[in-house]
Amino acid sequence: MKDDQELLARALRVLAQREEPMPTPAAPPVPALVRRGRRARRIRTATRAAAGALLASAAAVVILGGTGIGPAGAPPSALPTGTLSTLPAGTPASSAGARQALDARSVLLAAAESAGHGPAASGRYWHVRARTTQPVRHPQAKNPPFSARLTNTQDTWYAARRGAPSRTVTRQDPKVTFASPEDEARWRRLGSPDLSGGKPSSNDYDMQLRFLIGTHRYTLRQLLELPADEEKLASLLRRLFDEEKAGDWWPGKPTFTTYVWATAQDLLSGPISPGTRSSLYRVLAEQPAIRSLGEVTDPLGRTGVALALTTPGSGEGAGESRLVVEVATARLLAYELRPPGRSEPLIQTAYEEMGWVDRLGARP
Repeated sequence: MKDDQELLARALRVLAQREEPMPTPAAPPVPALVRRGRRARRIRTATRAAAGALLASAAAVVILGGTGIGPAGAPPSALPTGTLSTLPAGTPASSAGARQALDARSVLLAAAESAGHGPAASGRYWHVRARTTQPVRHPQAKNPPFSARLTNTQDTWYAARRGAPSRTVTRQDPKVTFASPEDEARWRRLGSPDLSGGKPSSNDYDMQLRFLIGTHRYTLRQLLELPADEEKLASLLRRLFDEEKAGDWWPGKPTFTTYVWATAQDLLSGPISPGTRSSLYRVLAEQPAIRSLGEVTDPLGRTGVALALTTPGSGEGAGESRLVVEVATARLLAYELRPPGRSEPLIQTAYEEMGWVDRLGARP
């Protein structure tokens, strides 16, 4: 349990180093985005959903916490089956009796093809609804004698127009799961303290919430203007990568592959155009070391293909991050982070909804 808390604390520290300082509102701090993220360790493989829930729940008591593919020509039956939450780090993409999974490049190129045919849309707000699971701790005990995980939902509305309010609704539908009956019994002996993080909280902000490419901050409108051409997008990402300073990253500046991977984690939950989405998948397809783990089921029971990238070492940037994409729509379904040597994810986020709406509080 102590190791889980230290890992999560490290993730928070690194995420905090990357986020823009926020004004201190009466409500909990605004998340940088509902997504999973950990950039080298914010190399971010703890998504904005993860980053958002992390930051929002950190103000709450309980956890150190939250923040948009399709194979052309390959039917789902061509992929091996599995469950995202039970695939240990390093699991081969195929198993006895299962068909060989499509390699990552084929999956990403198929995703690019699907994304390129996606409809263009717009609205006044970009909405993301994400459900995140991560370790909890006793609000008054640094190292509680039990192990449990908290799952809750966060909604975020990003205003497209400068000056329009944005909104977050955090700590919704909490669910606590204990690692074993013994852990639950220990919790009861402590008086069954509340582990939910508090009541749901709705907060409006008059600032623009930013999306991140490395340490570069983009408004929603700037995201919509990203290149829809693969070569131009790759050139932009390379230029931004070259501008990154090693001192802004912990434990050090990532490789370009990790940088592009982290960027994809952020942007695929954002309002990028179909052309940009397609080009981003193509840029990813050219990166080495990304692996396909085959067909899996995400935390919400949806089927997708899991892609993984491992950052070697034992520091804060080490571990494996996974993205689950829906084969037919080029949609990001889920993200998870697994520290080195861990068979279960430390952080897991499922993107329940994302899309354009015309008013605060509306859902696609």
